[in-house]
Amino acid sequence: MRIYISWGFLVFLGTIPFILHKTYLISDDLFLGSVYIYILLCLTLSAVMAILLARSSGEERRGLFLSLLLFLSLNTFAVVTVGQAVWTGGHFVLNPEHFRYFLPISLVANFPIIGFLLWKTTREAGYLDVKHFVLPVLAVIFTIIFLTRSILDVGVRGLSDYILIGNLTCDIISLSLLLIFLSIYLKTEAVTYYGILAGYYSIRYIEDSLLYYAYNNLAGFELPIFLYLASTTLLFSGIQHIYRREIRFLSYYELDLERKRYAELYEKVKELQEILRLINRMLRHDILNKLQVISGYIETFMMTKNEALLEKALKAVKDSSDYIDKIRELEKIVLTQGEGLKPVNVRKVIEDLAKSYPIKINTHGLCFAMADEALHSVIDNIVSNAIKHGRTDRIDIWLSEFEDEAEIKIVDYGLGIQPELKGQVFKEGFRFGEDAGSGLGLYIVKKVVDRYGGKVWIEDTKPHGATFVIRLKAARRSLTGDDERAPLRRDEGFEF
Repeated sequence: MRIYISWGFLVFLGTIPFILHKTYLISDDLFLGSVYIYILLCLTLSAVMAILLARSSGEERRGLFLSLLLFLSLNTFAVVTVGQAVWTGGHFVLNPEHFRYFLPISLVANFPIIGFLLWKTTREAGYLDVKHFVLPVLAVIFTIIFLTRSILDVGVRGLSDYILIGNLTCDIISLSLLLIFLSIYLKTEAVTYYGILAGYYSIRYIEDSLLYYAYNNLAGFELPIFLYLASTTLLFSGIQHIYRREIRFLSYYELDLERKRYAELYEKVKELQEILRLINRMLRHDILNKLQVISGYIETFMMTKNEALLEKALKAVKDSSDYIDKIRELEKIVLTQGEGLKPVNVRKVIEDLAKSYPIKINTHGLCFAMADEALHSVIDNIVSNAIKHGRTDRIDIWLSEFEDEAEIKIVDYGLGIQPELKGQVFKEGFRFGEDAGSGLGLYIVKKVVDRYGGKVWIEDTKPHGATFVIRLKAARRSLTGDDERAPLRRDEGFEF
């Protein structure tokens, strides 16, 4: 409502010179001069506010106001050319000659707005429905019929007429796109932006139509000039209203991105809660039970002096120590959750890890993956599992890169994993066999690889054994050189 009151007041002020001129109370030069200055003042102030709004806006709103700034600047220049032609010629009754430069400049001025609206339409295309096109289609049909009738009435006599028709076409395109967005954002405060521009282009279409008639000497120039003043004051009132109230510029595209970011954040929080719950359970329940077992062995030893109980107590201490190490690995997942991934030389991680194992670990190839310090735990858990539970006497690790992925294949030649267990080994607390461990090693592997945005699965090694395959995002697309450690190409493959 405030926009309409402000606009009505500005239009009333702009009407005064027209009324005085019609009643012969002011001369032609004073009439044109006052209207000229009034329009230039509205355009200039609108451009200043557009600059200030663009500086304080986000991506899409900044794009809108930068487009408006360019639009207003070109329109200001177009109006200046009319004033220059009038005052240079000394003839204060408007005629087609005064609009020689105004017409092409005002045509070009439409392109930034149309460009922005087309760009936004492509971004919002996925959120459009049939109902959003009803009003725009009706408007396009009506305006095209009116334009066709004008062309038939007036005809096309030269380049200026083609430019005028181009201006009318731009008005139709802009108005139809704005009506689409009016339909989309009708129940939001963002409708203010599109309502102001739709109102502007509605008046502008009528003004350009009348200018088409006036330019061909079929009507006077006063009414088109008045409508130009009315549309300019409407744009000024609208920008002023937005500048004062800071109305939010909604975008379904940005809202959808924000929703997806929140969804990802929610999933991360859920994962962290799950890990923290597991750590809490391990500390309060599992570790306490192990301490009670150790205490029981020692108390019984004190009574019986049976040294076998000491050996069992020492084994329980070692198991507890290993269990605490797993807790530390889980804590590392939590602590590194908010950190960004970085390029990691996977071969270097494996070579450092291999020094701590008694069996031969052969590394082939080279790859760089997007990971962090937790990658050490991933490979360590798989290798440790292969030695402790798979009872392998050697391990081959093949590193390769293809397309945008880094692949790590950890091949053991031990007992292997039964097919029916392959889908369960990555679950929390999964244990199998007499020498089952904590059931957390491969669970940690899965959690870390998931956090990296990668995949992990198990294949069979021929004739026996298991192969763990890890796919991560490559830190670089390809490596070249004759170094024997260069990454293997996809077509080189392996036979197990």
